[in-house]
Amino acid sequence: MAVVKHPTGNPTVLRQLRYGNVERVLQVLRRQGPSSRADVATATGLSRTTLSGIVGQLLADGVVTEEPAGPPSGRGRPVHRLTLNPRSAQAVGIEVGRERITVAIANAAHEVTAFAGTHHAQRSGAREQAGAALELLRDLAAREGIDLAGLGGVGIGTPGPGDTTDRRQAVADAVSEALDVPVLADNNTRLAALGEAIWGAARGAGDALHLTLSYGIGGGLVAGGLLFRGAQGAAGELGHISVDAEGPRCWCGGHGCLEQVAAVPALLRAAGRRSWERFTEAFAAGADTERAVVDRAALAVGRALAAASSTANPRRIVLGGEVAELGPVFLGRVEEAFRRYTATRVHRGVELVPAALGERSAALGALALVFHESPLLAGYATAEAVAPQVDTATHAS
Repeated sequence: MAVVKHPTGNPTVLRQLRYGNVERVLQVLRRQGPSSRADVATATGLSRTTLSGIVGQLLADGVVTEEPAGPPSGRGRPVHRLTLNPRSAQAVGIEVGRERITVAIANAAHEVTAFAGTHHAQRSGAREQAGAALELLRDLAAREGIDLAGLGGVGIGTPGPGDTTDRRQAVADAVSEALDVPVLADNNTRLAALGEAIWGAARGAGDALHLTLSYGIGGGLVAGGLLFRGAQGAAGELGHISVDAEGPRCWCGGHGCLEQVAAVPALLRAAGRRSWERFTEAFAAGADTERAVVDRAALAVGRALAAASSTANPRRIVLGGEVAELGPVFLGRVEEAFRRYTATRVHRGVELVPAALGERSAALGALALVFHESPLLAGYATAEAVAPQVDTATHAS
């Protein structure tokens, strides 16, 4: 399961109403569109008293609005319809990467309504990172006129396991404490794989491998239509496949790890550059040093993908991150190496494609973690599962 943090303090009615039965009401409005209270009661099986409390809180939080369906007919009271408010945030996805924080906001209709990103200090502590993410979220909501009062949950992606689950938990704790909602957190590259599998380049591929080549290297595996985590939650650590047994020692304890050859810092070291912008400019201009460094990295990536694919046999391989964004020359070299080091029966029919979502992929995957609608997430924890539930004694039988 992903790391889960639920709201602190004693459960209150207002907090309880956000989960369980309230989600049933929201699901009806997503499915049916504007609906009367009577229609919602019929669809959910909730009693009038229970439904009235839920709707009252949703109205107070701005998650739904209630308007007359039309002019009254006859002597009866006019029928009012409940409608999801597109300007109310229901879920937030956050990626706290090594260099950048990205935030995505979605409404109760599960429509993504806003994105924002900012750079942050790489070595800042968990609380500082959480504070920067919260500041970005609040600024984005204020700028876009989005109400956070009805927020139901937050998904967070952080680097790991090298960044340690302790740090991930600390970030989740700080965000949960500040917003008083459940927080679900996971590895950011795995969430990037989830985002690409639902909305991006791996959509529709029941078996897909995603590799993020950035300031670190990580990946995610979709196997049999499920996002795979592994026994210890460490599946997808492709950055620590050894591509050179005599290579430099990695912080993980291994030697010649892919991350020591093909991540952004490794490319900068090899080229004697301090700026990624300058590196990419030189590469685009055809500089011999940068071209040689990229060729070496592409060969290593292709070999690592060959090893992973010989085990997982994906239908599609998706490459994302700053290094993959070097373009067709890099991707072509990777594909050449990949096919050279795999058996024909393994690479036949495999598509190797660039990521489609860019820096938004992990934040979108974090949103999906909260919504928990995709069958890819079977077996993952839900926000509802760790939130207090309303008393079911008042439900209609």
